[in-house]
Amino acid sequence: MESAIKVFVFSIKILVEKYAGLIPETREELMKLPGVGRKTANVVLSITSDFDAIAVDTHVFRVSNRIGLADAKNVLETEKQLMQKIPQKDWSAAHHWLIWHGRKICKARKPLCHDCFLNEFCNYDKKGVNNL
Repeated sequence: MESAIKVFVFSIKILVEKYAGLIPETREELMKLPGVGRKTANVVLSITSDFDAIAVDTHVFRVSNRIGLADAKNVLETEKQLMQKIPQKDWSAAHHWLIWHGRKICKARKPLCHDCFLNEFCNYDKKGVNNL
């Protein structure tokens, strides 16, 4: 915890000194900050600007691969596939929807397939993995 606080304080110091206290406007600049990777940079950009982005966290990765929006082994490939299939204007909204769906319905250990309106399209349920 203490090291995370040090990284946070160091990042704030960089924001103040290098960016006059403003949030950088590009993914590349954000990713130069300590502890900021592609996912965090995409989230920040989609919230603080008109930048369309899909940030792939564990929920987005799981849901998009289960329902067939992606067929990938890692988050970067999942992001690329989602960007190809979803219109750019909808990327940020899709990101939030996939997170919500992963938290509430398509849970990692006990997905609520019987409550899911995407059940008929879902690769997870078709594979017989879900024994509900």
